[in-house]
Amino acid sequence: MQRVTNVSSPSSRPSIRPEHLYKLAGLLFLLALAFRYFDTLSRLLLVIYAAAIFAVALNVVVRRIPMQRRWTTAVLGIVLLGAFVAAVWFGGATLLRQLRGLANAFPTIEQELIARADTLREVLGIDVRLISERTRQVARDFFSNLTGEEVLGRAGGLLEWLSVPLLVFFGGLFALASPNDRLLVPLLRTVPASRRDAFRHMLELLGERLTGWVSGQLIAMLSVGFLATIAFYLIGVPYALLFGVINGLAEFVPIIGPWAGGIPAVIVAFLDDPSKGLWTALAILAIQQIENQLITPLVMSRAAQVHPFVTLFSIVLFGGLFGFLGILLALPLALLIWTVVEALWVERAIDSGHDRIDPLVED
Repeated sequence: MQRVTNVSSPSSRPSIRPEHLYKLAGLLFLLALAFRYFDTLSRLLLVIYAAAIFAVALNVVVRRIPMQRRWTTAVLGIVLLGAFVAAVWFGGATLLRQLRGLANAFPTIEQELIARADTLREVLGIDVRLISERTRQVARDFFSNLTGEEVLGRAGGLLEWLSVPLLVFFGGLFALASPNDRLLVPLLRTVPASRRDAFRHMLELLGERLTGWVSGQLIAMLSVGFLATIAFYLIGVPYALLFGVINGLAEFVPIIGPWAGGIPAVIVAFLDDPSKGLWTALAILAIQQIENQLITPLVMSRAAQVHPFVTLFSIVLFGGLFGFLGILLALPLALLIWTVVEALWVERAIDSGHDRIDPLVED
């Protein structure tokens, strides 16, 4: 019997067509465009992600109100905006007065820190810097805009500061008003049919984790800010309300935020009276222990527990890539990557109920 050998003809081999070259050129152009405008595109994507987080958090409230989603979203937006205006109206004057007082006192604080650093340098014989030149310059630039009469006339600077929060606020409300028709359904249509169930599961899991994280963060920030303000008032720390608000806001950044928010209060209290500085440091330590041991375990029970090393690595990585906005969204970005990998790859690769892996590091 004669053996037949299959030899593919030249016509059956894949060939490069003009449309392939067009697609390659278009892809290269998009990559070059993304590289050229990386900062702008990354900032835009982070703002969109922040708006999505805001919408996910508000969705918990909207779905419990028996009213049409669009009307509920509009009412909720008006309530939130009104609450913000009321908070600024009743507490903004006090905060602004304390902030201006701190701005006027900053040159004196700066000189005292330099003098104490010189004293330590003479005693210890080593170069001691209690405040870096970079920090001094940033503080000067910030406080210089608060001490002059032109502070109310800097509309451009004010709009620049408010641009990102306003985009997040209204973008989140837009996503909340009609999430299915305008966002989720078109997004799922871009996914192959065989992967839509996994993709839907990923969105549901990410929404659950972000909801738990947002609620936990808000409760932790309010608790720490309230406790810090009360403690600072009792100790007699200058600008107690301002430093209490700073401590509450700094709680948003994990690990490094609480300590960075407490340092200014300790410095100002110490320069006012060394005993006040000691009591302020002890109060901040006590509040952090309450937050770590009591508040966080209770309010973060629904959120994914991220290892502190992963959290710190995320802050360094996303802060280096995206700047300050990357630091603020470091943990939500880590949750996003973790959920995508878990839902789209890990859960399809192993059966967690039967695939047991022995611990690599003994406890």
